[in-house]
Amino acid sequence: MYSRELIGLTILLAVSVATQIGLHCFRVCRKLYGHGAKFPTGFLFWRWFKELRRYRDVLAARGEDPSWYHIMFILTWFNLLLAFGVGERALWEQTHRLQ
Repeated sequence: MYSRELIGLTILLAVSVATQIGLHCFRVCRKLYGHGAKFPTGFLFWRWFKELRRYRDVLAARGEDPSWYHIMFILTWFNLLLAFGVGERALWEQTHRLQ
């Protein structure tokens, strides 16, 4: 049986990742597709930082406010660190179970 804290952190991680995916698809991908990007944009999570840099460059070229770039950059790092913490907590609970 897992603790309530781990379940809560897992739910927080799931909601945060879903929010990040939605923002990435509806903000970044739409802007990059409008500037000539090819199809797999947004579906390959290991390319998100590269796509965010391209998104920042497109915003700078058009003279737009980069606040969405900063929000998504911080959210990406938050999700990575939260996933690491949740995984570490799950491993700790597996090794320290009361029997």
